[in-house]
Amino acid sequence: MSKKLQLQSVAKATTNCFSIEKVKGRPMLQWVGKKPLDKVEYYPAQEKEFYGDKKSKDFNKLFWGDNLQVLSHLLKDYRGKVDLIYIDPPFDSKADYVKKVQIKGEKMGGQPQSFLEEMQYTDIWEKDEYLQFMYERLLLMKELLSDTGSIYLHCDWHKGGYLRLIMDEVFGEDNFINEIVWCYTGPTRQINNFPRKHDVIFYYVKNKNRKVFNVDAVRVPYKALHQGGGYFGEGIDEELEKEYREKGKVVEDWWTDISPVDRLVKEQTKYPTQKSEGLVERIIKASSNEGDLVADFFVGSGTTPIVAQKLGRRWISCDINLGAIQTTAKRVNQAIQEQIKGQLNILKEFRGLTAFKIYNVNDYGIFKNELEAKEIIMEMYGIEPIKRVYFDGFLDNNFVKVMPLNRVLNKLDIRTIIKNIEDKIDTFSVKKKSKSGEPVYEEGVLIIASGLELDVYDFLKKENKTGVKVEIRDILTDKKNLIFKQKPEAKIEVKIKDKKLSVELKEFYSPILMRKLEIENEKIVKREHQAKVEDFKQIIDSVAIDVDYNDKIFNAEIMDLPNKKELIKAKYEWEYSKKGKNKVAVKIIDVLGEEYFETFEINV
Repeated sequence: MSKKLQLQSVAKATTNCFSIEKVKGRPMLQWVGKKPLDKVEYYPAQEKEFYGDKKSKDFNKLFWGDNLQVLSHLLKDYRGKVDLIYIDPPFDSKADYVKKVQIKGEKMGGQPQSFLEEMQYTDIWEKDEYLQFMYERLLLMKELLSDTGSIYLHCDWHKGGYLRLIMDEVFGEDNFINEIVWCYTGPTRQINNFPRKHDVIFYYVKNKNRKVFNVDAVRVPYKALHQGGGYFGEGIDEELEKEYREKGKVVEDWWTDISPVDRLVKEQTKYPTQKSEGLVERIIKASSNEGDLVADFFVGSGTTPIVAQKLGRRWISCDINLGAIQTTAKRVNQAIQEQIKGQLNILKEFRGLTAFKIYNVNDYGIFKNELEAKEIIMEMYGIEPIKRVYFDGFLDNNFVKVMPLNRVLNKLDIRTIIKNIEDKIDTFSVKKKSKSGEPVYEEGVLIIASGLELDVYDFLKKENKTGVKVEIRDILTDKKNLIFKQKPEAKIEVKIKDKKLSVELKEFYSPILMRKLEIENEKIVKREHQAKVEDFKQIIDSVAIDVDYNDKIFNAEIMDLPNKKELIKAKYEWEYSKKGKNKVAVKIIDVLGEEYFETFEINV
C-alpha cells in the first residue's frame, strides 16, 4: 500500500498549482506515454451569462472549456464536495459526430424541410492517446468526489475493457460496485456478427463503506411472471415476495426498460450521443439525495443537468463544444422557467437551485467549433494530415501539432509535447551527431497555437533535451488577417417611449447557414424539392435580450425559446421601473448555433 498523500496547494496564493494524490494499488494497464498527473495548474473562470431566478443567492454552473482545465479550476473550491459524477465520454468509435439541424417550420414550398448537418466532434483516437486522456481526467474526478460520492462511467464495447482497468486503478478494485448493462433493440445492418445492442456503465464509489444508495428510489413494479420460473426461480421467500408486491422489486444490473432517445420524440435535440432522461434519472435517484451536487464533465446535449435540475439536485457541467453549451443552456433554462412558473412557488422544500451561470475557462472567445477551427488552420498552412499517434500532420519536414485553438499554449502543453516526442523518437530520422555525440534529427516539430503564456519559449528551450527542433507559431501574430468564419448579420430596431422599451428584429442573415443550405440543395435534383428560406425567422433558434446589460454578464430578462415547429416572435416589449441610462443587449442564435450579439445605448 502506498502512503496516503493529501492534495495540497503549492505556494498556495502565489502559484495556483495543485499536487495530485497518487492512486492506490498496482498499475493494472500500461500504454505508451502513460504518466500520472503530478500536479495541475489552476485556471481562472470568467462569468459570461446568467439564467433563471435573479433573486437566487447560489447558482449551478455550466463551463465552456477543456474539461481537464475545468477540473483543475474546480479543485480549488470543490475538492471532496461532489456527491455524484455521471460521464458519457467519447467511445473511440472511429466516427465523426454531426448534429442534425432543421430550418424552422415543418414544410416549405409544400415539401418536407431538409436537414443540415454540423460537425460536433470527431471520435477518432490513437489508443494510447485515448487512454491517457481518460486517465488524467479520472484522476481529477476522484479528487472532486466526496467521501460518500459515486461515479458512473458510460461506455460501450470499443474501450470498455480498458476503462474498467483504469477505473480499478484510480478508484480501487474494492470500490467497484456494479457493471450495469443497458440493453436496447432496433433494426440493424449487422449480419456478420450478433448485433451490438447494449452499453455498459461502470459504477464505482469513493468509499464502499460510506456510499449513498437509495434502494427504494430505484424499484420497479413487481410482475406475476417473476414467480416460479421467473427471475427468482421456484420457492421465492413469501416475505420477500410480499415486500416486492408492496414496494416493487429492486432493479437488477441489466436495464431493458429504458428506451434510447431516438424513440423519445419529446426529448430529442438532434444532438449526437444524446442519452435519455430516464437513464440518467435512475442513476441520480439511486446515488444522490435532494440538494446534493451532481457533475457531468462531458455534458453533450445536457441530459445530466436537466435531470438534476428537475430532481432538486445542484449541478456542475462542462463541455469543450459550444454547440453542447448552447443546447444545454436552452434545455435547462426552459426547465427552470417551468419550475418557477409552476410548483416551486408552493413547494418551498425544493432543495435545488433555480439559476445557473455560464463560465469560460481559459478565454474561449475565438472559435465556436474546435474541429472546424483545426481544419481551417491545417488547410490555410498547407499541412498534410497524417494518421499517427499524437501529431496532426506534416509540413516542411516537420511533424505538426495543432493545439486547442480556444486557449493559450501553456507549460503543461509543452511538457506533454516533449513527452510525446520522447515516446515516439523512433519515428524521427537521425541527421547527424552533435559534438557531444547526441543525435540531431532530420525532422522537427511545429506547434501551432492561438496565443502563448509569456514564458513558454524559455520553458521550451530549458525542457527540450530530445535533439528534435521544436518551433512554435502563434496564429494571433502569424496570421493577423485570418478570418475564421463569417458572422451572422442582423437589423434590429430599438425604441424607447416613456419607460416602455420595444425591440424588433427586422432582418437576419447567416452566411454559414445559407452556404450549407446551398450545398444541400445541390444534391437535390428536382428544384421544387429544394429548401427555401421564405422568412428569416425560420433560421433563428432563439432570442435573448438583457435590458440592463453591464458589459460583463449577459443576464436576459426576455427569452424567446420556441419549440421545433414554432417561429420566434421577433417583437418584444419591456417596461422599466425608473428612468436613466441603460444598455440593451440582444443575442440571436441561429439553428446552426451561430451567434449574433449587439448592444444599444438608450435613455429611459
